[in-house]
Amino acid sequence: MSQIEIRNPFTGEPEFSRPSQTMAEVATRIGAGQAASCTWRRLAPARRSEVLLEALEYFRNHRDDIATGITREMGKPRTAAAEELDFMVERAEFMCRFALDGALDPYTLERYNDQAFEGRIEAAAKGVVYIIAPWNYPLFCAINGTMCALLSGSAVLLKHTTTPSVGAHFERAFGSLAGIEGLLANVTVDFDVSARIIEEGAINHVVFTGSVKGGRTIQQSVARRAFNGVPSPFIQSSLELGSSDAAYVAADADLDDAVLWTVKIGRLHNSGQSCCAVKRVYVHESLYDDYMARAEAVMAAEVNGDPMEEKTTLGPLFGGAKAVDRLMDMVVDAKSHGADVLCGGETEAIGAARFIKPTLLACGAGNLRVLREETFGPVLPVVKVASDEDGMKQVSATRYGLTSSIFTRSRGLAERFVDAAQSGTVYVNRCNFVDARLGWIGHKDSGNGSIALSPLGLSAYSYAKSVNIDPRKLA
Repeated sequence: MSQIEIRNPFTGEPEFSRPSQTMAEVATRIGAGQAASCTWRRLAPARRSEVLLEALEYFRNHRDDIATGITREMGKPRTAAAEELDFMVERAEFMCRFALDGALDPYTLERYNDQAFEGRIEAAAKGVVYIIAPWNYPLFCAINGTMCALLSGSAVLLKHTTTPSVGAHFERAFGSLAGIEGLLANVTVDFDVSARIIEEGAINHVVFTGSVKGGRTIQQSVARRAFNGVPSPFIQSSLELGSSDAAYVAADADLDDAVLWTVKIGRLHNSGQSCCAVKRVYVHESLYDDYMARAEAVMAAEVNGDPMEEKTTLGPLFGGAKAVDRLMDMVVDAKSHGADVLCGGETEAIGAARFIKPTLLACGAGNLRVLREETFGPVLPVVKVASDEDGMKQVSATRYGLTSSIFTRSRGLAERFVDAAQSGTVYVNRCNFVDARLGWIGHKDSGNGSIALSPLGLSAYSYAKSVNIDPRKLA
């Protein structure tokens, strides 16, 4: 039996150690979740929403403890961890509002009814939704699937082994609702047991947020399940994977806004460890020099250090020395292809951690790793382009498809960009910002097109049930 261990990325000290639970132990919890869902789904969606709104008070009441645990386990600056909690609660409240406003109401076919036909399509609870949450946004990514599943009437099995304190808090907040036990179970399992949950467990849906490699592994397990003789052999998966998201700064852009969004928020938020972070920027040649000067100033003002200290803006990378080395290899590759390092490009040791200094690269177009692969850290390559057409073409020149963004004052250009973009989310004059009112979707290597959040996210986590009635003999 393997041991699940987490060390503080800044101090190197142990934060969590526990043996993986067995498949037998997990199966018991899945069974309890199925029973809980049978009772929970009988409550009207509006009532489920009211109960969940009350449960969110747990997070407000434990804000400091939750933020501190996140900082110790994955290195996010404590102020940023607390902000993530505040925005998580806001996101969850939006999801409850969608249910209250009828997002789970039957889709009626009244306009097509006749004397011999009445029809509607209902959203039915699935049962147990297995959610595998990542470390980089431990609250955001866990709440997305949790709210969609619970509001739709299902129970949740949550694996949060990279930020385990969050999983424990989720179970305390959502494990028992409206007197129903077992609605959310937090499990500590290794990769082998997790695969068995998907391939053999009595689950009905799997949600994964993480790397493209991880997504392939999940999809393989989903395929194996179909041959294992289990109930519900053909479950759906919701995959939100990595990306190399890009932004285009057009000639008419508000440069102050463009730099704020693409550098401070888009690239440096969460120390650059975000699937939807801006990882490539293409700037019209008329603004390029000014953009680079301002971007360099923003990066120079960042402070690596102890994530528990208020002055720290960039915490240590969760992957430690390996993550730093991978980024430095990309920087070296870029330099070998003629890129200029305008700031950063070197590492520094603070405490027990090794950091990469925020790095700004002036790149020519080419087959650079930093323009081709996902960069999970504070490294930003910028390319000068001569036209809108070239900028839009470069943004979409990737195998990924999570987000893309444009900065412009022209609605016409913005709509042309939206039409050309090959990503699940398209931003205009903002980036790296997940709004609960809109669906969160990954295309190409960034996901399988599943949707979370938005009113549509609730039905996406439900079974569709067609109701076909001949009303002629009904009272």
